[in-house]
Amino acid sequence: MNKERPLTTISKRVFRVLSGFELALICLILLFLLTFFSTVEQQWIGLHSTIKKYFDLDSFFVVPRNEHDKIICFPLPGAYWVMAVLTLNMILGGIVRMKKGWKNAGVLVSHFAIVFMMIAGGVSSLSKVEGMMLVTEGERSDYAQKYHRPSIEVFKYNEQGERQAPLIIKSEDLNHLRPTDVLRANFANEDFHFEITGFFKATNLFKASNEQKGKEDGPVVDGFFLREAVWNVDNELANMAGCYVSVRDQENQEIEKLILWMGNSSPVSFSHQGQRFGVVLTAEIWPMPFEVELNESVGEYYPGTRKASTFQSSITKVTSNERTDYEIYMNHPMRHGGYTLFQSQWSDAGERPYSGFAIVTNPSDQWPKYSLYIATVGLLGHFVFMLIRFAGGSARSKEKPKS
Repeated sequence: MNKERPLTTISKRVFRVLSGFELALICLILLFLLTFFSTVEQQWIGLHSTIKKYFDLDSFFVVPRNEHDKIICFPLPGAYWVMAVLTLNMILGGIVRMKKGWKNAGVLVSHFAIVFMMIAGGVSSLSKVEGMMLVTEGERSDYAQKYHRPSIEVFKYNEQGERQAPLIIKSEDLNHLRPTDVLRANFANEDFHFEITGFFKATNLFKASNEQKGKEDGPVVDGFFLREAVWNVDNELANMAGCYVSVRDQENQEIEKLILWMGNSSPVSFSHQGQRFGVVLTAEIWPMPFEVELNESVGEYYPGTRKASTFQSSITKVTSNERTDYEIYMNHPMRHGGYTLFQSQWSDAGERPYSGFAIVTNPSDQWPKYSLYIATVGLLGHFVFMLIRFAGGSARSKEKPKS
């Protein structure tokens, strides 16, 4: 009598656990808890921070907290990894382990569609890029600014005072910084470098003569200092990053001390070896492969408020060889080469109204829709098969003679 090898037995047990209904149930309970606590916590820390905390790839474990930063639940695994385990469970239990044949073909197709939808979510979280394009009526734009991605642009001025092509410190280098961290940034073909300190994702800029400086505030530079601000939950785009920059030469001697704040669109400047430079902290620029020309921007406000209730835009998409007109309104975006453009803002506060377009590039944008189509076909096929089988069984039972 042949005994199974220990490794074979262990692998079977592991497969049984990973493909089992029990693991699927645990994952679904965890997803319910994560969804519940993230929805509750969103009102205190905002949508972006909540998504980052609960659903990001880097969130292996999360600790739900209340508005006073008190722990309200035991640590939970991050939603991204719970969904990854659930996807593996669906592949092994719902596809590999399932009996194959016409009887289960519809269910098998439906399980495949669910797995496809889960994979689409993973691809989206890893590769999706989002930004905002603001266009005034009668004007055009060919760039957006990425959400929550501050960058530092350093550029030379020519003899006419015009900006030259900038050198950029990317958001990937800034977003992980804590206020106590020091980031050294070098520039190709330049004999100076930056030391960036005191970085906050949300700050206010104060004039030292008008505001009492506290112990936690940054140093005074040119009569101003930065103070960390409370994160704006209602309008996360209003959160202005800020930091200090020490410009240093090759001998590490300080050339200039600068204070940067995203709320200040005008660049600060310094001079080195007879050349004048400008520096600005801004949302990372995202060039588009097309231009958006805003022909008309219309909307309405909620009664008694300045909050837009409805809005839509008539635009012309301009590329190198064609002009195409679009109407953009709720659930009716413009799509072009992997870019999707939604209208998310509108205002007529200035001389001319403007529209704010949220732009997303996501290779899996349409995958959930396709997965729903596949699941519908699979379930419909399964129901039709079962109906035919039931009808056939009923017919045979009627034909059977009574004893």
